[in-house]
Amino acid sequence: MCYLTSPLKNRSLLILILIIDQKKINCDRINVVIMTRICTSIAVERLSDLVSEIEQSFEAGTDYVEIRFDFLNLHDIEKAVNLVEPFKKKSVYTLRSHLENGKFKGSEYDRFAFLKKLAESKPMFLDIELSTLKSNDELADYLDGQSVSLLVSYHNFTETPEIEVLKDILNEMRIYSNYNKVVTSAKTIDDSIKMLDLYENLNGLNLIAFAMGDLGIMSRILCTVVGDAPFTYAASKETIAPGQLNLKILRKIYDNMKLKV
Repeated sequence: MCYLTSPLKNRSLLILILIIDQKKINCDRINVVIMTRICTSIAVERLSDLVSEIEQSFEAGTDYVEIRFDFLNLHDIEKAVNLVEPFKKKSVYTLRSHLENGKFKGSEYDRFAFLKKLAESKPMFLDIELSTLKSNDELADYLDGQSVSLLVSYHNFTETPEIEVLKDILNEMRIYSNYNKVVTSAKTIDDSIKMLDLYENLNGLNLIAFAMGDLGIMSRILCTVVGDAPFTYAASKETIAPGQLNLKILRKIYDNMKLKV
């Protein structure tokens, strides 16, 4: 039987318990590993703020950072790559297209050129959209030749597709990398549970899967608990995605989740 050693202090933790019960999760799979799986999104617009915000995030308890280069001005991106060199082995580099709600201000041609430069830096992961890889064989081949670790991502900002559709998407992503990120939009709690169901029978795939929005918050928390995701995402200060939790709040939730059998 699962129980929390600390009292429930808010509605979010109550929903968490209900989802655990609904999925009939074996407590043996829930352990202290969940305490060390947070990746904090660094989305600053001023180059001068970049390093300090990364350092503050690590001091606040993050394990990794996602550096959103697309929030920076174009002329600052190469400078930023040099500035974050000391952190790259604990960093996900992201240059999100405006077609996928990113902030990159240049053309797709410019973005592909910058993606190559980010790959050459050899970060922990380079986040790249499945749609980008499918539409540009030359870029996909170049990245493969760089032997950079890719985190292939898929985002759906309107809904959570049926589970079979999501599995088909995962099969496409597996072609490029065994590290995949699938993010959808939750309209119901069932959508969050659907995303957690993706973790069954992964056959060696390293998956980060959760739903955005208020109804997806629990999947953000639980994906590292029951899904064994490499990490989940938090915000450094301002949230950059619906339902994203602040780093300090997410760390506090994990610290309060002292689960025993």
